[in-house]
Amino acid sequence: MKFLQTIFTVLIITALVQAIYYYPRVPNIVASHFDGLGDPNGWSSKAVFFGIYAGVLLLTIFVFVVVPNRFINQAGKGLKIPNKDYWLAPERQHDTMQFFRTHFMYFGIVNTLLAIFVIQLVIQANFKEQPRLDSAIMWALALYFIFVIVWLIRFFIKFRRTS
Repeated sequence: MKFLQTIFTVLIITALVQAIYYYPRVPNIVASHFDGLGDPNGWSSKAVFFGIYAGVLLLTIFVFVVVPNRFINQAGKGLKIPNKDYWLAPERQHDTMQFFRTHFMYFGIVNTLLAIFVIQLVIQANFKEQPRLDSAIMWALALYFIFVIVWLIRFFIKFRRTS
């Protein structure tokens, strides 16, 4: 778990360095929203653009670190899972909470990677004479959705059984 926390921390720091490095380099008005073909259809100031990025990073930390730790520190109180009595029985509670912490940390890592990658593509698009989002975003989103599906399947399989 310590290794995953280190990776997550390094990614958050990487995102902050990315924002600090590019903030003075991008135009004052940036293409911040793109259609399915990669053409810009929404603009914002760079302060708003990077402010939203900071908000996404804070939300990621909250959802994937703070919330799981809250449930773990409260021994699963308020947690809604199938067969809750079984999974939170004293002999399984520690393992169940570790499963939550680990799997939410994986999810946080993948979300942060996606955010860094997408922001980098948007920044690069804004350095072009005619901003256009690279099609690599479609591959990134496809891989992300595959990860989410596998994560959910793993999650449901884990808590479906009671032995």
